[in-house]
Amino acid sequence: MPHIKRTPIETDINIIIQLTTYLGYGILTVLGYARDWFDKFMGWTPLTPKGYAPITRDFEEFFRRRLYGRIIDCFNRPITGPAAGTIKCLNRKPPSCAECHLTEDVAESLNTNKPFTKDQYNECLNLSSYNYLGFGQPGHEICEKNVLQALNTYGTSTTSAPLYGGSTQLHNELEKTVADFLSVDDAMIFGMGWGVNATAIPALVGKGSLIISDSINHNSIVTGARASGAKIKTFPHDDMGALEKIVRKAIITGQPRTHRPWKKILIIVEGVYSMEGEVCDLAKVVEIKKKYKCYLYLDEAHSIGAVGKNGRGVCEYAGVDTKDIDILMGTFTKSFGAIGGYIAGARELIEPIRQICASQMFSAGLSPPCVSQVISAFNVIDSDEGKERIKQLHENSDLMRKELNDAGLYVVGDYGSAVIPMLICQPGKIAYTARLLFERGIAVVVVGFPAVPILFSRIRFCISANHTKEQILDAVKKIKEVAHITHLYYHRKLLG
Repeated sequence: MPHIKRTPIETDINIIIQLTTYLGYGILTVLGYARDWFDKFMGWTPLTPKGYAPITRDFEEFFRRRLYGRIIDCFNRPITGPAAGTIKCLNRKPPSCAECHLTEDVAESLNTNKPFTKDQYNECLNLSSYNYLGFGQPGHEICEKNVLQALNTYGTSTTSAPLYGGSTQLHNELEKTVADFLSVDDAMIFGMGWGVNATAIPALVGKGSLIISDSINHNSIVTGARASGAKIKTFPHDDMGALEKIVRKAIITGQPRTHRPWKKILIIVEGVYSMEGEVCDLAKVVEIKKKYKCYLYLDEAHSIGAVGKNGRGVCEYAGVDTKDIDILMGTFTKSFGAIGGYIAGARELIEPIRQICASQMFSAGLSPPCVSQVISAFNVIDSDEGKERIKQLHENSDLMRKELNDAGLYVVGDYGSAVIPMLICQPGKIAYTARLLFERGIAVVVVGFPAVPILFSRIRFCISANHTKEQILDAVKKIKEVAHITHLYYHRKLLG
């Protein structure tokens, strides 16, 4: 599918919305510092022991207390039962002192191990979980049978790192399954999705190497890049012209001061950007990579299993051969209903990483029941049932994206992506929108600064193959109703 180059949000959204967003954050910040001063004046603020520096960083702690803490009821919602097409959110008290506790009756039921009653939770349509293909929901005949069999055979954990006895025949089977699914030589699995990037990138590059990373790459990529010791340069999101200029200049000028050639140059992009719902221009990235003899690392956390006609990810979507990607990375938390992740590629590259990657030596291997779940999910994806699930996911996500776009709401991202962000912008609307949707039985993820730029707070809808067309259309109706109340029609009206 051809890549669609989109206008950057910062130049597309009108200046009035931007100014009122800055004004909203400014007022909240001023009032927050005024409250801090008053609390200190009245002696209500716990003092740091004499001679000690504050244990928490100043602005981050202020932001948690005075901004995030005021709307904490919109985040971290405790649930009961599986995160399926619908989700049961337990009742909580209103936020107080940057905390939001369970109601007394819910806490009592939890402490005494009593079943929750219907008046102790709100059952909502789940538009917040990464359950793209519905494997996170229990009851699948093949998956459940294999998971229970693995539990009885191998137990809950290998209790050892993969290199020191933490890898079983089941783990080897999963690595072969991943490699075969992606049509590459070899794969290596990890016990934690975030830990893949955080530990694999330092095993690939180090001092004297250059990482060129998309400006909105995930935190795990940022963490791994910083831990590697390599020099890091970023390019504006999805700007292939800027990427090529950075690569060309890096080759010409070499390393700082010495101007020696870089030991290696590694370009890192995501298949589907988790906060944008956008598919990367992979074909162009591969063209640049080949032209300048760089290495390419592709994060497919949100695309493997969910993007492409057969769930093969953004390579299938863009018509790119997986062998043209040096390192394919993905996680099992989204489309496979489990935990962990993988990297895959040529055997001569994967095998050395297996011996030096920190997570393979210092972290326990992936839980065997989860390994079995992932293998089962791969097998289902390659069946007629899997193709139907992928088709249903694409129909659901494309339907919701089209309906919201047609209504005049500011929706970000590409068709074919199960992540559908919708801009909220102003800080006061973050909590108001989330609470109104929750009252109407829709559970969503609202995202604000610092996870996204300060101007562009948003709702991130995550669609599943488990959702029905009727549920999607009902959700759209309620979203439009709430958007009318909170003035979110940024494509139709000056102030929404």
